Amino acid sequence: MATANWQSEQPSNLNYLSPVNFDLQINKLPKTRYFCVGATLPSIALSESEQGTTLAIAAYTPGDKLSFDPLGVRFIVDEDMTNYQEIYNWMIQLGPGYDTDDYKGLVGSTISTTGFNTRGGDFTKMYSDATLIVNTSANNTNIEFTFEDCFPTSLGSVDFKSDESDIPYVVADLTLRYTLFKIRTT
Repeated sequence: MATANWQSEQPSNLNYLSPVNFDLQINKLPKTRYFCVGATLPSIALSESEQGTTLAIAAYTPGDKLSFDPLGVRFIVDEDMTNYQEIYNWMIQLGPGYDTDDYKGLVGSTISTTGFNTRGGDFTKMYSDATLIVNTSANNTNIEFTFEDCFPTSLGSVDFKSDESDIPYVVADLTLRYTLFKIRTT
């Protein structure tokens, strides 16, 4: 018979996690940080493999693929729309939206004297790391989630309405794709 060790099984911190004690830092989007009102810590899934058996019950083993959902960010659009524009410009450059010079300017690619693209440049400039900082109930940094190689995949719509009785400030959604995220306790 197993004996219980009640002291070692008790949690050391009895405080609940507050959804308002956070900060989001995106290196390429400094103007969005201040106006960030929401971020969703993405889910992670591990694939599974079905193992055949001679019985009618299937057995499963862990698979070999991890998949991460995108990072969702919600921010208030400032009056000059500078935070919206910095995201928009990044997406246009990644596209390239207007012409290929946008992308070349982003990565620093150059044209040779013969007029051909040198295929050079710093391709890491397409990406940006982001850090979701979760604070304690005393508002001290507790856990950091670092998202590596982020890039925007969606910038939400902005609704203008003149029939509102109150003034709800404009909020937009941003979706970022990334390679993986790492967790660090501070």
